[in-house]
Amino acid sequence: MKPPASVEIVAANAAKTSPHPIGNPDPIGNVPVTYADGTRDLWTTKGNCSLAHVGSDGTVGWTANGSAVKINSADWMRPNGTLVLCRLGKVIAQIKSGKGFIEQWQFIENGRRLVLLTRGAHGPADIELHDVDTGKLLESVQAPDENLPAWAKPYQDK
Repeated sequence: MKPPASVEIVAANAAKTSPHPIGNPDPIGNVPVTYADGTRDLWTTKGNCSLAHVGSDGTVGWTANGSAVKINSADWMRPNGTLVLCRLGKVIAQIKSGKGFIEQWQFIENGRRLVLLTRGAHGPADIELHDVDTGKLLESVQAPDENLPAWAKPYQDK
């Protein structure tokens, strides 16, 4: 199988009007993957994905969004606390974040690790470091902390 060169989110019809997760103005939809030769494949069909990225080794990841939840009389949220990782078209890990909403995530260390910025409906965020191959949580710190490890500093809440 060809390694993916890029990914995006293409909004699904139902998702165009769906509420987005906290801090995620990006569309919710499906994940088409584009390969270096310009060909494309659709890797998801449920229309519940957001925050898609491709790592330097071709690993693809996205958050899976749950159903909309009403948090008060005017606001709705869609939890996206699960990150799905695929390599060569197969799911290698499903990472459940420590809190219900993944605001940001990124591959680091040449795709061997990833960082999640995750938070609940209220309160401070956590920053989690995971192993890509296993999905295992390696370390978690609170985003407002002053003395963060180097991998967590770009995600500090100030």
